Amino acid sequence: MRPVTQGIVDDWSGASLLPSLYETLKQQPRKHTYEFVAFSGEESGLLGSSKFVASLTRAQRASIEAFVNLECLGLAPTKVWEHRSTPELVQRLIQTANALKLPISAVNVERVGDDDTHPFKDKKIPVISIHSLAQETFPILHSRDDNLSAVHENVYYTSYKLIAFYLALLDLKVLAGQA
Repeated sequence: MRPVTQGIVDDWSGASLLPSLYETLKQQPRKHTYEFVAFSGEESGLLGSSKFVASLTRAQRASIEAFVNLECLGLAPTKVWEHRSTPELVQRLIQTANALKLPISAVNVERVGDDDTHPFKDKKIPVISIHSLAQETFPILHSRDDNLSAVHENVYYTSYKLIAFYLALLDLKVLAGQA
């Protein structure tokens, strides 16, 4: 039997950031359309994201320039799942972090589990998975410790700031060959 978990880190921390990002990004006119989507059923086999991607027409899939996944934020400084993510999107995230003088590092989490980027990547849609997991924080997932006290407010805010600037930058610079 799985321990009772509040699911604050995995994955209230990602989903709850969406309204703030929306409010921040709507302040300026944008070249691209953003869709903010929270999926359910990740732990049960990526049910929500798989169904979403399967429901898209070929033309709709072709129009998606990037899928940005926010996962398990606020535990530690912002990380990127480099092995899973599209290199160009990772490079832009690193550039954004460097310009803002914010911390960023690569922590690949293949041994921890899967995430909602998988169905998108399978359909050749560029993806990036942004998280805050580190070796010492892995045990929090799916445990009683996955609660609000595990989220560090200042680290969570730093991730929000980086992600907001990153999304704004992506709006200005489309992926190579799609100008």
